[in-house]
Parts: sequence; C-alpha cells; structure tokens
Amino acid sequence: MSGFRILGICLTVIGTVAAVCPHWFSPLTGGPEPAVDVFEAVERRVRGGMVLGLGLVFIAVPGLRPWSTSIPTAIFYFITGALAARLLGLLVDGVVPKQWLLVAVEVGVMTLVALWLWRSSVSAA
Repeated sequence: MSGFRILGICLTVIGTVAAVCPHWFSPLTGGPEPAVDVFEAVERRVRGGMVLGLGLVFIAVPGLRPWSTSIPTAIFYFITGALAARLLGLLVDGVVPKQWLLVAVEVGVMTLVALWLWRSSVSAA
C-alpha cells in the first residue's frame, strides 16, 4: 500500500468524523461557537466533507497520467465527499432551499465529469 493511499484513508476517516461531528473540528469547520442559522450548520459539515473528498481522491487516483482520466476522477471524488456531507447536513440540521440549489449544481458537475470519464473510456477502447 502506497503512502498516498494511507494518507487518503486517514483523510477519509478525519473528513467523515468532521462531517458527522463538526463541533469536534471547530478550527477546520468554522469556529467553536454554534452556527447562527441552518445554512451555516450545513456548510460546516460540507467543510468536513471536502476533507473526506480529498481523502477519496488520494485513494482513487493512483497516478497523474493520463490527465484525461485523473483530473475528472479527482473532481468527481472531491465533489462526492462534499455532496455526501451536504446531504447529511440537510438530513440532520434541516432543509434550506439554497442548499438544494447547491446539491443540484454539484450533481450537475458530477454528471458532466462522469460523461467526460465515460467518453474518454469509450475512445480508449
């Protein structure tokens, strides 16, 4: 197992815990005081989800070459971590319409990246 995979596993665990319990990681997620509204509470979880996504990137991308697959794979997994934390925040903290707009944007970007990956795998075969 490479050092990047071990780092990815560590970041994934830290990001998951930070998304589930953002008050434990207050310097990372936005300060020790409670969130002022539901939107900010969800955004604090998303910051932990970004660390989760970064860990997933280190696990999923073994090398930077070829760029046509490594960059979209990294984008896909990074957004996956943020989206998972955002959906968790919507379930736990409450629903905010602006958060659903951000969910739609993230799903749209992930769809474009997935199409990019699918197209590059079809052309390579």
